Amino acid sequence: MKIERTKTHLVKPLAPSDGTPLQVKLSSSDLAIPRVHVEVLYAYNAPVPATQSLEEGLSKVLDKYREWAGRLTKDASGHPGIELNDAGAILIEAQADGNLQDMWPFNPSHLLLDLIPINRGVLELLLIQVTRFACGGMTLGVARHHQVADGEAASEFMEAWASAVKGLPIASCPLHDRSALMARDPPLPVFDHKEYQKPPPKPDALTTTDHPGLVIKKLHFCAVLLKKIKSEAAKGAEEGTTYSTFVSLLAHLWKCITKARGLEDEEGETRVLVAVNVRKRISPPLPEGYFGNAMCHTCPQTKMKDLVHKPLSFAAGHVHNAIKQVNNDYVRSALDFIELQQKNPVQIARTNKTVLTPNLSVTSWATLPLYNLDFGLGTPMFAGNPYIPFEGLVIFAPSHKKDGSIDVVLGLFAPDMERLEATCFDLNG
Repeated sequence: MKIERTKTHLVKPLAPSDGTPLQVKLSSSDLAIPRVHVEVLYAYNAPVPATQSLEEGLSKVLDKYREWAGRLTKDASGHPGIELNDAGAILIEAQADGNLQDMWPFNPSHLLLDLIPINRGVLELLLIQVTRFACGGMTLGVARHHQVADGEAASEFMEAWASAVKGLPIASCPLHDRSALMARDPPLPVFDHKEYQKPPPKPDALTTTDHPGLVIKKLHFCAVLLKKIKSEAAKGAEEGTTYSTFVSLLAHLWKCITKARGLEDEEGETRVLVAVNVRKRISPPLPEGYFGNAMCHTCPQTKMKDLVHKPLSFAAGHVHNAIKQVNNDYVRSALDFIELQQKNPVQIARTNKTVLTPNLSVTSWATLPLYNLDFGLGTPMFAGNPYIPFEGLVIFAPSHKKDGSIDVVLGLFAPDMERLEATCFDLNG
């Protein structure tokens, strides 16, 4: 299928600013995030809104969310921030010579990337591509800078945009003050925060740069299987301890992927970098409408052979306990640790390494309202990530079935992916 980009619009807030550039100081939580654009694809069957309606609605909503029309900068002290200069967001028109159904079931691929604006190295913090198909359907490809907002805040922005397109009042009232997640002065971290430090050295067998081809797959875990995995994870758990669906599935995948990588007898350790929403984990909780990143990371870690050979409850316990420790004290310590990293830079743990084995990096979109985004003519037939070019990166996403099932998008080397697919759906394997 051929995708042709035909026109580019620079979209600015409808109401001009007073001409005085303002800056929003990035929090420590923002600065722990890689400087990359997050890519999300939405697909809609016909009928769909006119491009002019989408553009006008975007201009209206940028009045309230001026960060997306701004540019990254640094203040006089050198601290990173966003300059609210109304430089604008990008809206691209594109045309596909095929039908939307030809893309189904929207498995991760380079073709889906053609539906996303090119965003590497660009100054714009928000880029959107509207691609129209021969059948009358359309896709919205969104590239949004991750240091501006996390998934929850970005979803609120998308809902506000949809309201503006429908001519409805914008219900959300974003809070642009990020001081609640700034480091203390002076910074006083009290935890080790291995999640923000370089992982342990890899086993000799994994230090080669001669890797097989990378494969990106979307694995579907139905609600029935998720219930079975959750039940299996609970076996052997401490009395009174229950594991969430997220914890149970992550533990299951961590165990299965480690085995699929052929590391079941390795003495070395494996770890998982897990992003945790801290909005309700700090004291006082963040107010509704907090706009920015409100994430902290945690890092369960254990020996590979123990992970594979011990019951699922062993892995689930490690994940559960690592997430449980993310309380107010831990978050405050993490924010301070990140601030010190900014002042005295050393290599900080990031997810933009192309090969993570024997480790994983996991984020969950499963609770985001991706499938609720209605511009007035219906909700999307698909919403999710188009592609992830990293080995060991895992994204949990809601399924189009809207029945509690979860789609897991992940990247592994081809032989490892083949072994994973043969075992991860069988709890007796």
